[in-house]
Amino acid sequence: MASVQTEVLVIGGGATGAGVAWDAATRGFQTILVERKDLAEGTTGRFHGLLHSGGRYAVKDRLAAEECIHE
Repeated sequence: MASVQTEVLVIGGGATGAGVAWDAATRGFQTILVERKDLAEGTTGRFHGLLHSGGRYAVKDRLAAEECIHE
């Protein structure tokens, strides 16, 4: 087995993992993304690749709504 060194190791190539890997790489970190199968084949693939914005909780909470808009 080969030995590899990196600054950031992301395990999981779903929406979150791919986003974290992209963000780290664009910030100049040496980044490796490890995925068992194809990208978005795990949980992200089973749930259509959607990320919950939390918007439905913001209906009654102005502060939460502002945070969702900011994010």
